[in-house]
Amino acid sequence: MAWLLYFLAAVALFVVTAVVWRFFTLRSQGYPVVVRRLPNSDGRHWRHGILKYSGHSARFYKLRSLRPASDVVLTRLGTAIVSRREITPRESAFLEDNVHVVEVVHRKTHWEIALDSAGDTALVAWLESAPSERRIPRR
Repeated sequence: MAWLLYFLAAVALFVVTAVVWRFFTLRSQGYPVVVRRLPNSDGRHWRHGILKYSGHSARFYKLRSLRPASDVVLTRLGTAIVSRREITPRESAFLEDNVHVVEVVHRKTHWEIALDSAGDTALVAWLESAPSERRIPRR
């Protein structure tokens, strides 16, 4: 019976260590955003997390997730900005006042990303630095 308690304590320690490691590692490497998949009703299914940019992809890591991998991956060539809007009165209850919402489409899946103007600038710069899909390589 004692071995079961030791085993459960070891599992709990491992989970807590993984959560703390993920939180502190990602927090220092990404940009804080709030994301949801569309369609959704007003103010529903927003997820806080970190958006981490790399050369070909932007990876979203949920704040409350135990997965070691990212929860959403947006590829640079497969992503486009659709529109921008201000937050609704219902969303202002849990989103900061200085954020706005950017709708993006990634391979026919629509997402909304709530971020501030610096985050919007980073997203646009990341998308615009991609080579054009129409570019034909020379032989």
